[in-house]
Amino acid sequence: MKEITWALFLVIVLGCDSKNETVSQGREAVKEVVTQPFNILNSAKDSLEKSEEKQKAALEEAEKANQ
Repeated sequence: MKEITWALFLVIVLGCDSKNETVSQGREAVKEVVTQPFNILNSAKDSLEKSEEKQKAALEEAEKANQ
């Protein structure tokens, strides 16, 4: 009887660890899905700023060439 109780205890403990791991993986997946649009938005902002800087520099160079 003690062996069965011990085996049942091990199954419960290992099952809980597995459940906690699954919950942790689920939380990480949700976090990634939620933060992904913000990361894309930040990348787009950075790209836009670089593009604007290049255009501004090109306009200044063209103005200097025209003078």
